[in-house]
Amino acid sequence: MLRGVIATGAAVVVSALLTACTSPAAEPSPAPPADALDLVVAPHPDDELEAWSLLAEEPGAYTVFVTLTLGEATANCAPGEVERGTRTAWGEIAPAPLPRGPGTDSCKQARTGSWNTFLDAAAETDPHLPVLAEMSASTVEVAGRPAQVWVSEDGARVAVDGGDGQLTADGVVEAVEAVLDLRGGRLPDLPLRRVIGASYANDAPDAGKNRAADGTCTARPCEGDSRYAEYEHPDHWAVREALLEHEFGGQSGACVATWPSDPAATRTTAIPEGTYEAFTGLGGRVDPDEPQSLAREGAFQRAYGWLAFPETYWPQTELPVPDADGQPLIMARTQTFACR
Repeated sequence: MLRGVIATGAAVVVSALLTACTSPAAEPSPAPPADALDLVVAPHPDDELEAWSLLAEEPGAYTVFVTLTLGEATANCAPGEVERGTRTAWGEIAPAPLPRGPGTDSCKQARTGSWNTFLDAAAETDPHLPVLAEMSASTVEVAGRPAQVWVSEDGARVAVDGGDGQLTADGVVEAVEAVLDLRGGRLPDLPLRRVIGASYANDAPDAGKNRAADGTCTARPCEGDSRYAEYEHPDHWAVREALLEHEFGGQSGACVATWPSDPAATRTTAIPEGTYEAFTGLGGRVDPDEPQSLAREGAFQRAYGWLAFPETYWPQTELPVPDADGQPLIMARTQTFACR
């Protein structure tokens, strides 16, 4: 049973979006060699969970996780925020090295470290994913930006220093194509199955966060839905635009995470409940007098707890919705995608 924040009325919406059946779990068998490649493209290291339902539904490809920035603009890298937000006594893993402020190399390294820590832990749940963080990274150039690459016979990761808050759709296209060009060299020479954008974005017309005084939108068409999490980060929009407007040649095209009522939405899938619990699960209070002290049991909670939003942990949610204070909950179990 999922614990934490579950959106009011989510079950009604989910039943309309998704019909699923379950079968008894079988003993995992060794994964056969992959004959195609999936590219999971995220704007920041911690967004990858936004695409996980598609990975769970259609496993088996050689999966390359790409983060296009190192997330260095986060206020959570301020020393006071690191101290306030890192709760090792509750099960969180402290960032390493200790971040010394937004925009610093230490912030970049800490966020990349947390990314590797989570993906290594995720490999315990998905036999198709490798443990890579103990391997040495190669340094390459991706679309004119420095990048680190970890590669094994079972999967790879690429961390591009693309500038947190500086992504553009054209830049995303260049970076994705540059990563694909690594095939036959650092990456296996496999055909591309699909590109998945772990890049949820929603600009609702009545939320007012992205509008000028005259009511017009300042950056994007106001076509979102305020029933769902309002999330307007420009890096997320850049990934969405790039994947929906450019043809990368994948056998199954490209998909990007979106809000459930998006007119462009074509697919809805869910992370298996057991997997979602393994990533975002919370236990009982460690401190009986502190409501926020829920034991961080899931891999995502442990690796990314110091970055948690909007609480000191990542609230579980069935759908991407606003919480009671209007803050966005985007790490949802049931996920919707616009695909082309």
